[in-house]
Amino acid sequence: MRELFKGLVENATVGMIAFEELATGHIAVFSNARALEILERKDGAGWACHDLFPDSGRGSIAPFGPEFAGREGLHPEVLMKKATGAAFVASAAIRKVHDNGKTLLLLSLQDITVEWKLARDLTAKQEEIARAYTELLEQNNQLKTLDQAKDKFIALTTHELRTPLSAILATADFLENKLYDTDEQRDEFIRTISEQGRHLMELVNDVLDFAKIRAGKMDFYVEEIELNGLLKKVVSNFQHMADQSNVSLTLESSVTTDKAWADLVRLKEIINNVISNAIKYNRENGKVVIRMMEVTDQSRRYIRIVVTDTGVGIPADKLEGVFNEFETVGHVSKHHKGTGLGMPISRRLVESM
Repeated sequence: MRELFKGLVENATVGMIAFEELATGHIAVFSNARALEILERKDGAGWACHDLFPDSGRGSIAPFGPEFAGREGLHPEVLMKKATGAAFVASAAIRKVHDNGKTLLLLSLQDITVEWKLARDLTAKQEEIARAYTELLEQNNQLKTLDQAKDKFIALTTHELRTPLSAILATADFLENKLYDTDEQRDEFIRTISEQGRHLMELVNDVLDFAKIRAGKMDFYVEEIELNGLLKKVVSNFQHMADQSNVSLTLESSVTTDKAWADLVRLKEIINNVISNAIKYNRENGKVVIRMMEVTDQSRRYIRIVVTDTGVGIPADKLEGVFNEFETVGHVSKHHKGTGLGMPISRRLVESM
């Protein structure tokens, strides 16, 4: 019977090792064939348990060490070392037995490196599929939102275009039929046509710019420009709008040189959008201050233009939405006037330049 049990252990499909507990440590006194095969050893006895301890762990897998060797039980995933020094992932079970006054440490182990790698790769693939599915759902929701926003956008833009166009045609009809009594009335009609024409052009430009930016076909002409003169002209153009809204408009500058490189037309469009919003969404007797200052970053000098106002402001959790055309177009009916694409366009222009 003893020989039968010895034969069963020797030919088991699981690696089995017996260590004797000595003052100098745990020394192997028996290793079956499968254990020698896994550990790539020729000698079944005489070597120490600490020869199985790897130099370090690997990711989330703990290295086999003294704390494992002295603890009975099952250890599903531990890192062990072969006789060649190569590390492998093992499933190990430890049990202590006492025989004729000796304390033996019985270790059974299996090499599960391949299974562990397959499980890890499978988990990674499952996570990747889950992320892709989540992104797909998000993109699908965005497309639905954009499709709904597109319908709103077309309806509102059509209305916005019709309003100044109707004013221009009606006023032109008055002029054509000389339905005015004084030169002052005639001049007022002409101013109306001019103002509504500029507003119409702004609407058309917004739609065209938005389409170009979305298609990645926006062209830029970067040149050296004088910012001080540009800002003075912009402030002058907005003075009438500010006066009508009872908002003070101030320009401050602390730069020694105001020359910088940018696309003049696009930069002016960006500044116009920001200042227009600062006035539109301000309060009665509010203020708008445009500041121009120098900043240095890694020995390079820049000019920063900052617009501050005394309006109610934008909550931090809503700030990103101001520059997101998905949200902006979706809520376009809430804008005071125009397409409501000023901020998304401005952001795309800044990033593109």
